[in-house]
Amino acid sequence: MKSTTLIFAAFFVTASLAFSAQEIKPLSLAAQGIDKLEIDCGAGFLRVRGVEALNSIEVKAEIYVRGIADKKMKEFLEDHVKLTLEKKGSSALLVSRVDNRPFSFFREARIDLTVNIPKKMNIRIDDGSGSIDVESIIGNLVIEDGSGGIRVENIQGDLDIDDSSGEIEVRGVTGNVSIDDGSGGIEITDIGGSLTVSDGSGGIDIDRVGKDLILRGTGSGGVHYRNIKGRVIK
Repeated sequence: MKSTTLIFAAFFVTASLAFSAQEIKPLSLAAQGIDKLEIDCGAGFLRVRGVEALNSIEVKAEIYVRGIADKKMKEFLEDHVKLTLEKKGSSALLVSRVDNRPFSFFREARIDLTVNIPKKMNIRIDDGSGSIDVESIIGNLVIEDGSGGIRVENIQGDLDIDDSSGEIEVRGVTGNVSIDDGSGGIEITDIGGSLTVSDGSGGIDIDRVGKDLILRGTGSGGVHYRNIKGRVIK
């Protein structure tokens, strides 16, 4: 009897894992009067692109849930997903969250976000997990990240990254850059202003900094730098 119960349980879990559902939801908001986009997101990747002559914020949200059938997706979205894009004063707020607390161990959900915005806009990102990719922005960028790789390229403004874990790649920032990282390798190239780096573990490679390089509390992992026009402060 005991072995039969275990076999049934294993079959039930395997069958549950075989089910998966997907939903794609577009969101759009006119960008007139908005100079800042705030993004609050959980599990899933995030891609943000500045687009020339675009006058709105356009979001493609791809919701994936493993462990449920398609017919249950609508109910799941209503009960467990928060996905909104709204204007708040001169800012836009994008929220993408999945409530994982009531899930059983065989259910998994994420929301992948692709966001196109006007090139001239400040951005603040508060991310739980998953990769972040931001490119071609005229404005300041702030990222607070739990886990997952971060790639940033072609930013005309300042950049501030506070990251717990994951690889970081930064290329082409005209302003000042500050990176506070827990673990993971860091590669930085072409910074117009000063660069400040604090890192717990992981190798650091830095090339071409227009002003000072400030290294604070770099832990395990080698630090390699070259072509620094200002001072190197340790």
